Amino acid sequence: MKTTVASIALVASATLAQADDISALSTTFDDASALEAWSEHLPDGFTRKWQEPRVEDGRLVLQPVSSGWFEDNQAGHLYHQISGDFIATTRIEVTGIEADLPQTSFSLAGLFVRAPREVSAATWIPGQENWLFFSIGTAAPAGEPHYELKTTTNSLSTLQILPAPTGSVDLRIARHGEIFTLLTRPAGQEWEVVEQIIRPDLPLVLNVGLTAYADYDSVAPIYPNFQLYNTEGAPTENADLIAHVDSFNIRRPATGRLPIANIDAPAFLDVIAQRRDDVMAD
Repeated sequence: MKTTVASIALVASATLAQADDISALSTTFDDASALEAWSEHLPDGFTRKWQEPRVEDGRLVLQPVSSGWFEDNQAGHLYHQISGDFIATTRIEVTGIEADLPQTSFSLAGLFVRAPREVSAATWIPGQENWLFFSIGTAAPAGEPHYELKTTTNSLSTLQILPAPTGSVDLRIARHGEIFTLLTRPAGQEWEVVEQIIRPDLPLVLNVGLTAYADYDSVAPIYPNFQLYNTEGAPTENADLIAHVDSFNIRRPATGRLPIANIDAPAFLDVIAQRRDDVMAD
């Protein structure tokens, strides 16, 4: 079939957002009961890669041990299982234990989207991890503010490290079919698109939520012994990160899948502007 402006518009209008059946999963972590609705990634036989998540003073606290999501290495993850398109947003602040920023390499926290996978230490096999994340903290060199964007396909990870602000920031991942748009909004500023990642391999149902990890230098000595790391953890422990999460919000997009990734493409379709306005809306 010949692709025309009209046919593209038809695709967009035919896949408009589902009823907003997921917004009730949003939370501001007013008390510990807010965690009851969440699932934690903790396969049987794997060691927990963070202190048990907790709520303090109206914020979720994530404090990892030495850990990392890289290739087949797994770390901490809180999530809701979501089918279809979504816009997930978190307001988060990442610090070191005693400093304004973590002082160990690849110590970050943020949004994490993962293909569900039932696994245990007894049944685990390598090469089957599929996910992406958008986090903030410090990458390399340690002690400087960074964003980390990472996409992993069949356990092959590709990352980007970008300069970031300090202090509280909003992070957002919007899914429209195979297109994942990553946005950030530092305090007092407007939303900015950081990247768009195309992942047609990811399934309809995804685990969508939060992650925190720290101190890859302590993990690296046993790389690539993923089984040993996943079951016993890093050989040394120098993690230096505390993430405070003020809120997690999730809703359905107002527009459906559109086969044009760039939200700043020439606006020959009203739906492009509609999608741009939607992913930058509160």
